[in-house]
Amino acid sequence: MRQFGRYAIVLVLLCLLVASSLAQTCGERKVANFLIVNGTESKDGYWPWHVALFHNNGRAFHYACGGTILDHNIVLTAAHCLMTENGVMARERLVVQVGRNRLRSAGNRVQEHEAYQLIVHPEFTSNSNRHDIALIKLATDITYTDYIQPICLWNRGEDQHAIVGTWGTVIGFGVDETGNVSNTLREATIPVVRHITCIESNRKAFAYHLTSNMFCAGSRDGIGACNGDSGGGMFFQFNDVWFVRGIVSFTKLRQDAPLCDTKEYTVFTDVAMYLHWIKQHMRGAGGQPVAIGNNRKIALLPMSTCGANPYASRDESLKPVLLGYPWVALLEYSESGSDEKKVSSVRLGEYDMDTGTDCAEVDGSIVCSPPVQSLPVESVTQHKDYDRMRLVNDIALIRVRDRVDTSQSNVKPICLPVTNELRSQKSTHYIVTGWDEDYTARQLKSSQWELIESTECHKLINDDFSWLAITTRQICMQQQNGTECKRTFSSAPLQLVQQVLGKQRYVLYGVLLFGSTRCNLRSPYVFTNVASYMDWILENIQE
Repeated sequence: MRQFGRYAIVLVLLCLLVASSLAQTCGERKVANFLIVNGTESKDGYWPWHVALFHNNGRAFHYACGGTILDHNIVLTAAHCLMTENGVMARERLVVQVGRNRLRSAGNRVQEHEAYQLIVHPEFTSNSNRHDIALIKLATDITYTDYIQPICLWNRGEDQHAIVGTWGTVIGFGVDETGNVSNTLREATIPVVRHITCIESNRKAFAYHLTSNMFCAGSRDGIGACNGDSGGGMFFQFNDVWFVRGIVSFTKLRQDAPLCDTKEYTVFTDVAMYLHWIKQHMRGAGGQPVAIGNNRKIALLPMSTCGANPYASRDESLKPVLLGYPWVALLEYSESGSDEKKVSSVRLGEYDMDTGTDCAEVDGSIVCSPPVQSLPVESVTQHKDYDRMRLVNDIALIRVRDRVDTSQSNVKPICLPVTNELRSQKSTHYIVTGWDEDYTARQLKSSQWELIESTECHKLINDDFSWLAITTRQICMQQQNGTECKRTFSSAPLQLVQQVLGKQRYVLYGVLLFGSTRCNLRSPYVFTNVASYMDWILENIQE
């Protein structure tokens, strides 16, 4: 006897997309806002290049540092913001958020990105403040909006004497006058001072630490950068265009607490001294999105048939489910004497578990789909770093023994996000397709789900899974309000309609990993982020 188990996803397809690069200005505000009272807080869009960095300590995400957008996939920050006691932190522990003006309420303007590479200056060491500069190369491109824009790199020479006495603005969510991290993005406009002025103000704090690749700024009046502002920029405006010249690096701590002393000067890494190093790692003005992974393997994917969307002109909620999502599969397990179930075959083209022939009413007529294909499994390739207890790297590929007949309308491959452009697509709503876990409904269903940012997901998931740590290689979702709460089989696909080869097609972005034990519309469900594993998928696809 065989029983239906978890979903399997037919992972196939995609093609290269070449996106045109539109001219993009830097350092310009797109929103006409005025400062809030006293100039200590700013409205949304006033500093669209500011970045908030969150660290995952294994239990939860916490705000750590600031950063600055340089281009679509490069963020500038301080090197010490990316360090742990054991060296450079694992990129999976870092979350990069742009467009954020409040820490405790994200809003729909915020974009969240995972890091692809952490590039710390090669001469930086944890026991020194020298060369305190780093770049974060993002795995997905930032989408520019009125509230998310890049800064201009300094282009007015390296001479520090030229900026002495001028006033720049430093921004961040750092500790405020109450001793707590600020919920609102705040700013301070402070003057640059000479090196000798800084040193003579406190020789013990600055004489042996200040180098020619740094500069000091501040008024020593209680207004300035503090803990949590590290990595953020100091900006100067010329002809209505803003440039980054400094990165918040360090200041003297108070004697009574491990907090900044705003009665002392703040030391900044001088960005002008590192322009050549920075530009070496940037994509370039004409940089195009590129394919990820193994190009030779991409050629194996059926690019002309992926992501079939026969009802493209209709709203997603009005699309018929029969033949509308022909990539969803069921795994069939064979009984064995052990507790471990062994997948024996993959069932493709299923719609109604209770019928031999699947039929449904579509536009007033009865439409029936071709026969279901049940194919024996040849092999299962599990991610080598899969951790069953922590549910990390929970992804696998199944190879069937016989060729799948994709000429049938109920069995088609879905597109994969194999290009930088597709991988970078962000949405607040995705489509989930699957069967109810409790078997109360035996027909395939589709519904729209809402995205939850990682930092918020940690708070929600703790009620049921306090031992789990959400990473950037996962996507957190919740069922949309107004729908009936239903628990869905594991590995249900999380998909989005995207432009692929000039057509609106479905692209796979996640497979359901786990969800709350309670059926509640606000309960979070966690999906494995398929885009994060594209290199692994392509490496393991067999010819």
